[in-house]
Amino acid sequence: MSARLAAATGVWRHRQARDLGDRAYLAYTLVLAALVVGAPIGRTVWLRITTETSSSALASSAAGTIAGTVVLGIWAAALLIGRSRGPAVAPPFLVHALTGSDLRRRTVFRSRVLTAAAVVVVVGGGIAVFIGLALGSLGLVSAPAVLDFALRGALVGVVAVVCWLIGESFPRVAGALAVVLLLLAVAAQVVSAEPFGRWAWVSSGGPVVAADVVLLVLAVAGLAAVPWLLDRIDDATLTAQAANWDVAIAHAVSLDFTSVAESYQALPTVGRRIDGVRRSARLGLVFVVRDLVGAVRTPARLATGVVTVAGAGAFLVLAAVAPAGGFLLGALAAVLLYTGVGAFSRGLHHAAQVTTDLPLYGVGDGRLLLVHSIVPTGATLLLTGGTAIVLGAVVAPASVPVLVWGGIALPIVVVAAHLSNALRGPAPLFLMTPAPSAVGDPMPVIRVLWAMDAPVLAVLAGVAVSAGAAGIGGFVAVAVVLGLFLLVRWSRRTEH
Repeated sequence: MSARLAAATGVWRHRQARDLGDRAYLAYTLVLAALVVGAPIGRTVWLRITTETSSSALASSAAGTIAGTVVLGIWAAALLIGRSRGPAVAPPFLVHALTGSDLRRRTVFRSRVLTAAAVVVVVGGGIAVFIGLALGSLGLVSAPAVLDFALRGALVGVVAVVCWLIGESFPRVAGALAVVLLLLAVAAQVVSAEPFGRWAWVSSGGPVVAADVVLLVLAVAGLAAVPWLLDRIDDATLTAQAANWDVAIAHAVSLDFTSVAESYQALPTVGRRIDGVRRSARLGLVFVVRDLVGAVRTPARLATGVVTVAGAGAFLVLAAVAPAGGFLLGALAAVLLYTGVGAFSRGLHHAAQVTTDLPLYGVGDGRLLLVHSIVPTGATLLLTGGTAIVLGAVVAPASVPVLVWGGIALPIVVVAAHLSNALRGPAPLFLMTPAPSAVGDPMPVIRVLWAMDAPVLAVLAGVAVSAGAAGIGGFVAVAVVLGLFLLVRWSRRTEH
């Protein structure tokens, strides 16, 4: 960091300097969260994967193929996320001041990218070490194989950060590369090539030298290109991402995660001359056309939504064929579906917002929500369900009945979760009231769960669906809870 940059950032940091007490409290909070939340979760996962059934499944070739597919999916996700929020992000005023100077981008944002890279590398290597030690404790892999797997996990993290930066520097190229990676992931599942899986998974035969060399070359080449990529980020991208991130943080602090998502809504870029309202004798057709035209006017968001929703179907297939850890893949499928359906549900959110006012066009509130739910429900059923069934028929024909069930049930629940989230309204006053107990005040945790109930229920539904017939009871329980939330929020919508 140059002296001029250090002086400028020093002035900025001293505006809101944290004293020793604030830093100690932050450290205390992180340690407490790790002990109270992280340790039990880690212990549960360790006990789960060190069972005889899970460990033998994790040591199989199928686990390696799934791991390779997941890594390609992570890289594709990094490319897409970088289009909206890359690693080179700073507060808006700092971005304005520094980008207006003669300092180069590589000098201004290098430390932020390196920090992001360090975090991702630690996470990637840590997950690899955790899995490797679990298998090594059972004698399924050797110590050199565990160290080799940890190295590859760190290198995968480095490549992911480079993909993240490419998404910020070249958004259009990143979108195309993401599609290519996703197609490769699907092809790997269809072909089920044995060599493909071993590059991203721990090997019982010892270190995988070829994979180490390839990943090392990709990581080194990516790190060497980081300064060039930073210099290619334009002012408009840096300013927009800084402003959006600043607004998102402000809303996240107040637990308004709906507004966080809306801060990243794409603006219409094409189709402004296309009539969004067409005359028709069928009211449902009018709203379907309106929602489709609205989605087409943001083509980049629509394309990302299509890829993400279809990717959820692919992960449902992975969850059905995975020898172990299917619940994690089912949860990831639900996350992708919940995220991607937003590209089709803008009309549904608008309808939920106006239900507290006089009926629009003489259409009742219930009917308005019903006709606006046609597009998101139809799109998710077609993309997620269709992808799951077609891909499952090729990869695992025996799992098609389970995939038909999951490809229909999960999209419906996820769309309902979006509707419940849109009808939430402001937080009830009792959530703001402290409730001291022997184990502390649980209200902060309850407020977070209240704010994130929709994605949490969607993830639970994905976990239940991945379990097949054994998860039907859990899925019904999730659907009942979601139905109660919808009923209560619908009855109280006029109180907002």
